[in-house]
Amino acid sequence: ANHDTGAMLLLLGEVGVLLLLLQVGMEMDLAELGKVGKAALLVAVVGVAIPFAGGALGAWGMGEVGKTAVFLGAALTATSVGITARVLGDLRALATTEARVVLGAAVADDVLGLVILTVVVKVVTEGSVGVGTVASTVGLAIGFLLLTGIVGILLVPKLLDLVARHSRSGGALLVTALIVMLAFAELADAAKLAFIIGAFMAGLALGRSQHSHRIEEGITPLARVFVPVFFVGIGVNADLEAMARPSVLGLAAVLTVIGIVGKVVAGWAAVGTSSDRLLVGIGMIPRGEVGLIFASIGLSRGVLDADLYGALLIMVLATTVIAPPLLRWRIQSTGLITSGTDDIPVTDLLTSVLDGDADARRALEASAQLATIFPELAEAIDDARSEGSGALPGHGLHLPTVDALAGGTDGLLLRSALVFDVAAAIEDSGDRAIVGSLAPRVVPADDVRAVITVVQGAQLLLDIASSPDGISAGEIASVAAALPDAESLQRAHALATASPELDPTTRSSIDTLVAEATRLV
Repeated sequence: ANHDTGAMLLLLGEVGVLLLLLQVGMEMDLAELGKVGKAALLVAVVGVAIPFAGGALGAWGMGEVGKTAVFLGAALTATSVGITARVLGDLRALATTEARVVLGAAVADDVLGLVILTVVVKVVTEGSVGVGTVASTVGLAIGFLLLTGIVGILLVPKLLDLVARHSRSGGALLVTALIVMLAFAELADAAKLAFIIGAFMAGLALGRSQHSHRIEEGITPLARVFVPVFFVGIGVNADLEAMARPSVLGLAAVLTVIGIVGKVVAGWAAVGTSSDRLLVGIGMIPRGEVGLIFASIGLSRGVLDADLYGALLIMVLATTVIAPPLLRWRIQSTGLITSGTDDIPVTDLLTSVLDGDADARRALEASAQLATIFPELAEAIDDARSEGSGALPGHGLHLPTVDALAGGTDGLLLRSALVFDVAAAIEDSGDRAIVGSLAPRVVPADDVRAVITVVQGAQLLLDIASSPDGISAGEIASVAAALPDAESLQRAHALATASPELDPTTRSSIDTLVAEATRLV
């Protein structure tokens, strides 16, 4: 019975790991790496190379055999982007150059770390460290990344569009996303690579889809069930007695020091920027869930025994715990927490957001301005983060209608889109009083009534078009009454149909409603 329970725990834990890496992949914005390109890549490479080499040499010096020492070095390479992003977000520092370098480097860091994990596990478990084995494994890993990357960019978003267009089930997109995740993981396993790299690449592919937000909303409840099982398994496999042994504590101390120093030194590789190098290095320290995955795979593959597993767990815990207070100290001592975006006029910030400026949106979310303009939205984002979703920048401030219409020339329509999205985010899009309280914050007094009319009209169109009973003459008349002129009708139509996630049937019904109502106004 204990064996069956253990096997079930292992299976559920592996599902949890898949979902965890899927979420990490979906939350990663590869555009961040491009914006700080050279600096982020150099930080990532140095932040992988020094801990890898230092960890392997340190473990070898502590008496571990070569293959085990190499695996322990590999376990020091990855960075937990989620933990750093959460702390930077809490301190309203996400809009800084330092944050962009750290988050961009962490993206590259995780990809490099997963490739190293794949290579090291294969080399160690096959019992050969020949040049041919290493070269073939590296080549296979790069080939897998290229293949899944191309498929992810070209085919997965189109597949999801096809499913959204023809499916009548609200869960079809989620099921399709899970199938893609399992397919990529199985492909990685068939190629003798770590299965988690498949889930990670699936997440990157799904994150590029216009339906990613809906998929995230579906995956989050599943992750809340299965991911904790993985962490429970980590605890069950830990031998507390072994972790208390002097030899284990000594190795853990060596790995922890090397892990911290290696990442801090990497911060000085942020060339070509005016960023605080120490802050960048501190941001790379936490290993978090990525380090735990390395430890778990090492134990399951027989690379690590109870002592080595315990030493790795201590290292992961130490680096994860020490990073947040160090980040807070450095941000406060450099004054970054009070600089930058909080001094930008609200009107300028909102105008930039409506023009489609991603940096302005990040600045709005990271600064105190969001809570000043939309305290309800700031509270909703904080609640979502506390529940384990929206951990990374750009994923808390979800403005799909603004995204679809950004950069347009109709200023009143864009402001209406902002009110529409904020009202939807705080789950009060149908409440006229809420919409009425939001509108004066983003438009002059003379335009408030027009914005309320457009936003409420768009919601009315969606409500009627989503009804299974069809469109009646009375409903057409109610639309004409709510939107009494052609200009309001067209703006409401643009708002209601802006979302790329809108199903074709509803879109067609809205088109019909507006066409019929136009004849009456």
